[in-house]
Formats: sequence, C-alpha cells, structure tokens
Amino acid sequence: MRRFFLTAITVCTAVAGVIGTAAGRQPDKATPSDPFNGLVVDASGRGVKVRVEVVGSDRYTIADSKGRFGLAGIGGDDSLRISYRRRACTVPVASRRSLHVVWNHDDLARNIVREDAAIADMGELYVKRRDRVTPSAGISGDRLRATGKTDLVDALMLCVPGLSYENGELCLRGSSSYNSKSGVLILCDGGEINSVDSINIEDVESVEVVHGANSYGFRGTNGVIMVKTKTGRSR
Repeated sequence: MRRFFLTAITVCTAVAGVIGTAAGRQPDKATPSDPFNGLVVDASGRGVKVRVEVVGSDRYTIADSKGRFGLAGIGGDDSLRISYRRRACTVPVASRRSLHVVWNHDDLARNIVREDAAIADMGELYVKRRDRVTPSAGISGDRLRATGKTDLVDALMLCVPGLSYENGELCLRGSSSYNSKSGVLILCDGGEINSVDSINIEDVESVEVVHGANSYGFRGTNGVIMVKTKTGRSR
C-alpha cells in the first residue's frame, strides 16, 4: 500500500511537471503590457521610416528616423504589415519577441528578417518612444468607411471614444482647454487645417488621434487629429 501511494505521488508530480512545462511554452500568448521592439534598416544600415500595422486590427506605429518601432501585446500568432512608400510586406511574428529587418528597396522578397535579442532586451524603451496605441489611437481609412458614413466627422465620432462636435469644432473629452478654446489641432498630411469637412472620406488612408500632444505646443494641449490621405502617401 505504501509502495502504491509513493508511486501515485511520483506519477502526479511528473504529470504536473509536464503541464507546467507546457504552460511555460506558450509563446503565442502576450499580455497588453508585453513589449515588442523592432528595427528596420536598409543595406547600408540607415533607418527606414516604415509604417507597421498589426494585421487584423487597427493598431499601428511609425518607425522613427533610425528605423526603431515599438508595440505592446503582440502575440506569437500575429502578423505585421510593414510598408514604405506604397510598397509593403507581411511578416509573421512566429513567436519572436523582436524583429530586425534589413529592407531591400528593390526586391522586398529579399528582405532579411530575424529576431534580435539585443533589441528585445531594450524592454519598453522603443514602446514608450513609438507605440501609437496609448494614449493615441490609429484608425485605418477602411475602418472609417466601414461605418457606412460618408462624412468624415460622423465616422470619426463613431470610432473615437470621447470625440464630439461642438460649436463647429472637434473636441476630445478630458482634454484641457487653452484660452477657452477646446477644439483639437487638425493636421492633414503634415499641414494644419481648420476642419476635416473638405476631406473626402474615400481619400483617407489613416487617422491618428492623440490626447494632450504637448509636443505640438499649446495648440496640441486639446489633442491632435492627424489625417493621412492616399494622395499624401504617394508624394
């Protein structure tokens, strides 16, 4: 009886060990705070300011001048669409925790893609610098058009929580005001405009909404809406 009891304990311990090992080998799972860093450079080592989108979602980020980008909560089953000047490729994450891409301008099929432990070890550094998910939100033009609205203002108010249209201005709930003005700063392809009324929703490539963008000075304290058009992309 004692021998049977000891054997049962041994078997249970072994099974628990296998289950624990299997649980520890689930690279496809990621929490929203897990950092995912990337670097995209050309053959000479110069950074490429690519746009990186999470396939199947509205999340995206823009690499900086050195080609660095960061996102959070990327799962092992996710894929990233990396685009630059109207050319794009899709890269499966395949359980990697970082990406180092050597961008081939002539033939994207010859891009070199690998995991880089040094980049992964940067932790949240790239994410904090480049993640456009919080406190900003990237919205694709396709999502805006999927609302069925033909007016860009109406589509934005459906897609952006806290966005309202007051006294002819787009306003973000929770933004501070300056000189009693609460309207957001609106940029279209990098230039300031008074409203989005003149922008055809069919021409929108993407919209980014940023709360409290102090980097734009006092005009950005009420938030910034940055519209990127298909025409602007082709310039």
